[in-house]
Amino acid sequence: MDVKQYLSRYHYLELDIKHMQDEIKEYKRLANSIPGMNFDAIRVDGTRSLDAPFTKWIHKALEKELQIADFKKQLQQVKCEIISVIDKLGDTEHKKLLIYRYIDWESWNVIANKMYISLSTLKRWHKIALQSILFE
Repeated sequence: MDVKQYLSRYHYLELDIKHMQDEIKEYKRLANSIPGMNFDAIRVDGTRSLDAPFTKWIHKALEKELQIADFKKQLQQVKCEIISVIDKLGDTEHKKLLIYRYIDWESWNVIANKMYISLSTLKRWHKIALQSILFE
């Protein structure tokens, strides 16, 4: 894993949580909807399910909520790891740059405006900061 991937883990975990929250919304919508008859399906004789049709969506939503809780715990650990790695840098400007980029997930232009530097200087500092990071 290279340095950029290591530092980007926090953002991608946040994205995963947002996607799971969207799935929960969809499951809840499906649980609240009334299913129609399916005349196109092949009829199979056998034991039919006596559960209400919305119960599977409720169970899926509950499972996703448990996964989100685990991901949120993991998210805080990853954030602490990344910040501790960034704190080992000597230059405070490099620290701010990496926090803006990998924790706050700001664009290059926004970071350059916040730090009052040019884009070329920002990218040069970013390269220097990434080269000076040591993680285990």
